[in-house]
Amino acid sequence: MLILVSGPSGVGKSSVIDQLMKMRKLEFMKTYTTRETRAQNDGAYYHITKGEFKKMLERGEFFEYENVHADIFYGTPYSSLDKVVSGKTDYIKDIDVHGVEKIKSYLSGKTKLVTVFLDSPDEELKKRLIKRGESEEMIEKRLSRVNMERKCKNIYDLVLECKDIAETAKEIDRFCKEKV
Repeated sequence: MLILVSGPSGVGKSSVIDQLMKMRKLEFMKTYTTRETRAQNDGAYYHITKGEFKKMLERGEFFEYENVHADIFYGTPYSSLDKVVSGKTDYIKDIDVHGVEKIKSYLSGKTKLVTVFLDSPDEELKKRLIKRGESEEMIEKRLSRVNMERKCKNIYDLVLECKDIAETAKEIDRFCKEKV
């Protein structure tokens, strides 16, 4: 099984994923990124330079990739999808809304898949980004995507407002148990 978690920056995706990983036997489906390392939950990423990312792209190693925020790239390698399809382990991944559609299409009929969209009011998102230490410029860039992301909610199996991390994780866990 693969659980894909999306939502605006600052919604709590990493915290919810951490909580779910404590509740269920899950592994991160790692993403390559050119963004700076953060202290929290960077085990979900392979941090590489833009040059390394470009070389991987040229070699055709990415199933999907996205320039998400301010020239910061994220990409899902084919090798990660192969691991999911093998069915040996259940995985979880934080992914952009565009990537969800691509992965859903690719994995259809190959494995169990649960897609989750997390949301919070704009003022709460901004507060969380400030608390995270983001610059004002980066906060504005991240928040500029919120409306586009919210327009994609209809492609998800489950849409939740993330008020409480533990409760949100429990709701996702319950949903996964019902769906599987």
